[in-house]
Amino acid sequence: MSKPLKVFITYSHTDSVEKDKLITRLAVMKREGLISIWHDNEILGSDKWREEIFSTNLPNSDILLYLVSAESLASENCNKELAIALDEKIRVIPIILEDCDWKNDQLSDFQAFPERGKPINEWQPESKGWQSVVDGVRKTVHEMQSQAKTSPNVTPEEIETLAFLALHRGNFMVMLDQLEEALKAYSRAIELTPNNANAYNNRGVVRGKRSEYDLAITDFDTALELKPDYAEVYSNRGIAYIKKGELNRAVQDYIKAIELKPDHAEAYNNRGNAYIAKGECDLAIKDCNKAIQLKTDYAEAYYNRGTAYSKKNEIDLAIKDFRKAIELKPDYFAAYNNLGIAYYNKGEFDRAIENYTKAVEIKPDYTEALDNRRAVYRAKRMAYYEKNKSEFGIDYSEAVRRNPDDPSVYYNRGAAFLHLKLWDKARTDLMKARDMGEDVASLFHNFYANVTDFEQEWKVKLPEDIVAMLTPR
Repeated sequence: MSKPLKVFITYSHTDSVEKDKLITRLAVMKREGLISIWHDNEILGSDKWREEIFSTNLPNSDILLYLVSAESLASENCNKELAIALDEKIRVIPIILEDCDWKNDQLSDFQAFPERGKPINEWQPESKGWQSVVDGVRKTVHEMQSQAKTSPNVTPEEIETLAFLALHRGNFMVMLDQLEEALKAYSRAIELTPNNANAYNNRGVVRGKRSEYDLAITDFDTALELKPDYAEVYSNRGIAYIKKGELNRAVQDYIKAIELKPDHAEAYNNRGNAYIAKGECDLAIKDCNKAIQLKTDYAEAYYNRGTAYSKKNEIDLAIKDFRKAIELKPDYFAAYNNLGIAYYNKGEFDRAIENYTKAVEIKPDYTEALDNRRAVYRAKRMAYYEKNKSEFGIDYSEAVRRNPDDPSVYYNRGAAFLHLKLWDKARTDLMKARDMGEDVASLFHNFYANVTDFEQEWKVKLPEDIVAMLTPR
């Protein structure tokens, strides 16, 4: 079991009641052996109080809990105790009792409790504010004990260096899309430097990529507690809120990000994405325009604007934006997919298939593009079937006559015979295509998710041997 951390309480005597409340609230942690507590009431009548405070107890403490009020900020002794704590590199935790000018004091450099520095006397009930303080102190104690276990002989400067390296390892792992390793690296950076807002932000981004949106939001919340003017964190938290469907909260975060950083192109783009999800496409287009104005090579902003145009049925403008997004980012599989949708909506099926295929080439497990391409193939075949029912098989027979060495024409005619329920002819052509090297199962799955999908749509039951041919091994 770790040695208890020594907690020193700095306070103005006018706040003695609040000091006693704090000690009561910390009783469980003291009983658990996590902390010991010292304050000036521990001084005996025969003791030299200055020596007890400034020479004996304060320099040997691990944590200084500073009860912040107008009185303590004005107190010479409180400020002297803070100065010694800083010189001794003691962990300082401000506890905000009331509204006062603490944000213009050096105490503002430290993470304050209750949550977000909301004064104790503003909480309803007040007990919630005190519990927020206890939670923060407990978290800090665990982090400090963890550091002590992992690096007992490492200097503060070395810890900072290790945290810096862990943070950048996390960034590198993200570039390699190794999210599990990135998560470990950022967590290590946080363990080493618990007040590292960048590490919390970056870990939140990774958790968002892993669809762990609640955990991501918790990390973003902590980053903002540590650094309230961190515009990028508001923008990133907005993304998590969009994924959770909390669109109004997302928009509010983007508004705050833009307020803090008016040239933040990503915030405008992300707010545009939120407006798209809300169905407010004109506002989305306006935000994307601003993002592109700020960052002319911003592929994602062109993509989002194209999506908004698509929803407004302004297909040609959408196509123009999706093509621009692909020009700027050639591996943008989502843009290829949406470009395919746009062409499909124009009735240009071959162009739609071409773009869906490109999306799948870039991301082979891209289910949406696979489903979209399958739907277009089926739409093409259905349209042709309805138009030429009587000559559905004859037309493909002409193709076989012209290209007898092309296995795909045998597959196409065999598939046509399936629709006409001519099982023997279908079997013969599919076997011919297969024997010539065609992967008939893969071709079939361009049109249908599986055999059951085909049977349900056409209200038929395929022979078992044909089912076997059309089922991937």
